[in-house]
Amino acid sequence: MRLLIDDAIDLLRLRVKPLAAYQYPWWQTALFLTLMGAVSSGDTAELGDNIAGRVAFMVLFTWLQTLLFARFMAVWLRWSKGELAGSLFGLVVAANGLQLISPLTSWLPADVARVADLMLSLAGLVVLINALAKVSQVSVLRTLLGALLFAPLSLVLLAAALSFAKTAGWVELPPDMVEMMRQGAASAPAAAAKP
Repeated sequence: MRLLIDDAIDLLRLRVKPLAAYQYPWWQTALFLTLMGAVSSGDTAELGDNIAGRVAFMVLFTWLQTLLFARFMAVWLRWSKGELAGSLFGLVVAANGLQLISPLTSWLPADVARVADLMLSLAGLVVLINALAKVSQVSVLRTLLGALLFAPLSLVLLAAALSFAKTAGWVELPPDMVEMMRQGAASAPAAAAKP
């Protein structure tokens, strides 16, 4: 586990090893990823008072998003003539280590917290894109394009995970989110009916 943490710190410093160095034992990546999901749940107070449910939702979503992103980027980078000598999963987990400190921004005043969240998100994106580009030898712009193409899939995954968590009783959706989902569902048949 110490190696994974050291690698996460090195990735924050934009130091990237060959992909083979990021093939960790499964239990280490599982523990680290579960910890990231649990810590991220601290920033989900708007999803109700069921703390265990919010933790379960964030752990589930973090796992699904990481697995899907690693698979998507592996396909994208291979299509881009990248050379991948192993799975991207361990690298993606280590590169997302910055998520462990993101809930700390909730201690800041609201305006400062928004700026800090934005800066942490941008820094996390830089770390992730840099790491993926270097291990695959694909250009940074092409790697970034792949990550941007994944964004709509991530939103669909979030909606599906929220729907599942609400049905399971893990979370309560805020009224404005429910209304937005209703409007989206109502506008879809109308858009389909237009010639």
